[in-house]
Amino acid sequence: MEFDRFGDDSDPDLLFVLGWGNRPTHEPVRWLLDRLAEDWRVHTATLPVHATDVQREWVDPVSAYAAALTNPAVLAHSAGGLTVAHADIESSTTTYLSPWWGFSSANGGRLVDLFARFPLDVKLLPSGIDDPSLLGAHATARQVTEGADRVSPAFLRTVQQAHRTLPPAKDEAVVFCSLTDQVVSTRAIGERVPAERIRLYDGGHELFSSRSRERQLATLRAVLSEGPAGLEA
Repeated sequence: MEFDRFGDDSDPDLLFVLGWGNRPTHEPVRWLLDRLAEDWRVHTATLPVHATDVQREWVDPVSAYAAALTNPAVLAHSAGGLTVAHADIESSTTTYLSPWWGFSSANGGRLVDLFARFPLDVKLLPSGIDDPSLLGAHATARQVTEGADRVSPAFLRTVQQAHRTLPPAKDEAVVFCSLTDQVVSTRAIGERVPAERIRLYDGGHELFSSRSRERQLATLRAVLSEGPAGLEA
């Protein structure tokens, strides 16, 4: 797990748990970081791409880091959203971007279930994220090549377990997502968060890579500051 800081140390804390394969140096991620750092001291958590124990390798390090922050705003994308949902964090607001709370119909199903049963930790199955357009109009080939191209049965098992054991979403949690997302399950999002706390955007899996990111930025800032009340922005 890698942690980095951006912005002025005198600003309030914001913990941004990145998605699976995201890095702060990726252009669309940095686009968002530069804008958030105007108002917050942004702490990024970069998840290990390969994990065999979500709790030990993703959740526990994030919880421990957050414990040293002062009532941070929390922003979590994709696998970061799975991590934060399990983490014990005292936050001022909690905002999710396309949280990975279930497999999409495009990359889930019987093959994943069958493959996950193999007692192996060998990266054999394609990850399914092989095209920047799945992420959004501003996504780059670098994001895909620096991510995981294959996953192991052990990785799938621990993610499935994390999906099955998700605790209820916080009452003040807000989700930004796209109905055209082919990476995560939008149904799983709708089952956990009521429609009035979901903001839809046009584009792919990553809000910060989407063609509508500029239009959503003011609302995202407001939600990070105010929680659900910021959706009126």
